[in-house]
Amino acid sequence: MGGHSSLTGGTPGLPEPEAAAPPDVVRLLALRSLPGVGDRVAARLLLGAFSREEALKRILGGGPGVPRPAREAWTVSSTRILERAREIARRAAAQGIHVLGIDEPGYPACLLRLHDPPAVLYLRGRTELLGRPALALVGSRRATASGRRVAERLARRISEEGWTVVSGLALGIDAAAHRGALSGKGGTVAVLGRGPDRAYPLAHADLFHQIARDGLLVSEFPPGVPASAHNFPRRNRVLAALCRGIVVVEAARRSGALLTVDHAVDMGIEVMAVPGSVEAPSTEGSNGLIADGASMVTSAEDILRQLGEEPGSMPSGPPPGTRTSGGPPRESDLGDEASRGQDDGDRVVALLSLDPCPLDLLLDEAGLPPSRVLAALTRLDLAGRARREPEGWILLPSTLGEGA
Repeated sequence: MGGHSSLTGGTPGLPEPEAAAPPDVVRLLALRSLPGVGDRVAARLLLGAFSREEALKRILGGGPGVPRPAREAWTVSSTRILERAREIARRAAAQGIHVLGIDEPGYPACLLRLHDPPAVLYLRGRTELLGRPALALVGSRRATASGRRVAERLARRISEEGWTVVSGLALGIDAAAHRGALSGKGGTVAVLGRGPDRAYPLAHADLFHQIARDGLLVSEFPPGVPASAHNFPRRNRVLAALCRGIVVVEAARRSGALLTVDHAVDMGIEVMAVPGSVEAPSTEGSNGLIADGASMVTSAEDILRQLGEEPGSMPSGPPPGTRTSGGPPRESDLGDEASRGQDDGDRVVALLSLDPCPLDLLLDEAGLPPSRVLAALTRLDLAGRARREPEGWILLPSTLGEGA
């Protein structure tokens, strides 16, 4: 039986965790590991509490929004759950992996555009890259030599312009994009479908370690979690959300890169594609994107202009609300961002009622960039003030008449 004193992070007969496993990190990992506590529940608890200890106490107290299996597990096995969380925290610390919670100042606010933003991120490398303007460059694992050359060239030029290139460290186009971006000042971010402690695929061991040193590895999966098929769709949504635009180079009709595009479209992110031969199966998907309305690009200059930037100028900034994870923001930054978030929330709430409002109508009527509307909706959802229904977004009854 786990005693409630375990909330403080100390367990009789075990070493104190402060050096290698900070108690607050342990609490974060313990909360996220509880049965029934996925990203959305964890985010609601973490963002609605004054501390992580308070969030765990809410689990113990039960009540609305607390999954019964989580309360039962915490009541019966808190000591075991905390020790497992300590082990993850120790393993991360030993490998230079930074554990970042959604309740911390450095968490990338652009991820709040997601319906289920990761409650925990594991970062290995140059965490300041999360605060830079970013472009995703993705494509087929079975890329042709020509496709790999194009991807590497585009990534190098984009990186030389100061943009961070984001991809998924897969074979083919992804690897070429990372290699090209590493040679420029923008650098590269690899979003992984497994823990950031080991390379996958093994053929990329050297590239993996180079990115861990000179770029940034990002994962929502803790050290020790292996690659598996159901992890990659989750990886793709984070990859898309980190970026202002996405470029597809050489994707077949059923390429996984097209799933990343789907996430980008949902978030109002600019989608671009490099044209390929109409006779090659490897470019059916990317050519299809162009036919469906994606912008056709063949150079870094094309890409930048589609993003509203001029080649040779400094990038105008990351997605709205994004902050670097390299440390807490300045007080003035926090004030500006909090004020903007409040204003955005007020605008969105004014458009909502008990009748579902379609997302496309909200995006048209709010008078804000799509990313800011989506971030405001996510904050309202996590706070229990709004909900997405099949027909659109509604304001929950308890919120009617309130200000944002």
